[in-house]
Amino acid sequence: MVELADYRDKYQFIKLTRDQSGILEVRLHTDGDSLRWGAAAHREFTSVFRQIALDRGNRVVIITGTGEEFLGPRADAPGGKTTSPAMMTFAEEYEMWEKDGFIDQPEMNNALLDIQVPVIAAVNGPARRHCEVPLYSDIVIASEDASFEDSAHFHLQDTVPGDGCHIWMTALLGINRARAYMLSGEVITAEEAHRWGLVKEVVPKEKVLERAWEIARQIAEKSDSTLRFTRAIMVQPLKKQTLELLRMGVVFEALGALGRNV
Repeated sequence: MVELADYRDKYQFIKLTRDQSGILEVRLHTDGDSLRWGAAAHREFTSVFRQIALDRGNRVVIITGTGEEFLGPRADAPGGKTTSPAMMTFAEEYEMWEKDGFIDQPEMNNALLDIQVPVIAAVNGPARRHCEVPLYSDIVIASEDASFEDSAHFHLQDTVPGDGCHIWMTALLGINRARAYMLSGEVITAEEAHRWGLVKEVVPKEKVLERAWEIARQIAEKSDSTLRFTRAIMVQPLKKQTLELLRMGVVFEALGALGRNV
């Protein structure tokens, strides 16, 4: 059996706190400021989501960010480029994709969806990449300056958008709007996200986490069995699509990356 004490202090990019009613706050950060994405953070996400799922003390989960951004940086910002350097050999790039792409990306998404209790995202600012982290949540509360984009793929990095956005954006936006989003590098504002049904509410930045906790306390009043079985039936369609389509998407993304060095 997993307990919070087993994993609470294990992570560099994730701060975990839980109240007496079982509401777990998962705060993303880099050195106390907005999270800067990278391979290390990627692996921590997979690990923490697995631990959260196995801990029966968790009854509601809130995922939030720190500082001005929920998750960054944008791919054209300093430190934001994630495509491999042109000087890498084919063998080196193949090894990188086999290790970090084929294995870790599907596992991170599966681990997120395997959390067995309701998940609330308190999106405190722009989500520049991996928008599935907030948008796979059951309830999304967004700040007025929040936005959602896929900066790490087609538009800015000449990379196939195959690590999950082809699944969750199609499910949330519909096939035509999702295809336009992936090809154009569109930035979806908080108001657009609300109008299109991606988020439940848009509130002032300073109220985002407070509102998420208010909703979490209401949800936590339900029995454990109701919380877990409700989460199970709500995420099953996404889990099914992820199981069917994610690994294929990552394969095409890897092949596209490898093809640039041939």
